[in-house]
Amino acid sequence: MNPIALSTEADEIVRAHCERTGLTLDAALDELIHRGAAQLSLRDLRDTTEHIRATVDDTYQALDTLAPYAIAALSLMAHWATHSGSTKLGEVEYAEAARDTGRATWDGHLASRGLALPMRPAAEQPAPRPPE
Repeated sequence: MNPIALSTEADEIVRAHCERTGLTLDAALDELIHRGAAQLSLRDLRDTTEHIRATVDDTYQALDTLAPYAIAALSLMAHWATHSGSTKLGEVEYAEAARDTGRATWDGHLASRGLALPMRPAAEQPAPRPPE
């Protein structure tokens, strides 16, 4: 087995650990190496967990942006197709109506699952609906 060369500072730390714990030099080195490895494993686990959390947050934000449009587009197309045979809105009005209808539907899905609604810029807030 190859010996490990320690710096003077590391050697002092290991010897101080021996004195505090009553361990032999070999046992102290073994314990400290295991502790260090455990710390590295925990750090790797924390990094992995943080990466997963960030990915989930990014995915949630993407879904929060895209899902209302997708839900609304399908819903509105089906509604207008069955009631009028064609859409009577321009592209901008259709997009705004799709966003607002989809946002309300998506927010309802989130609320029914007990998930908090994300903070959104004012431009993402549903436009007030005129009285029918």
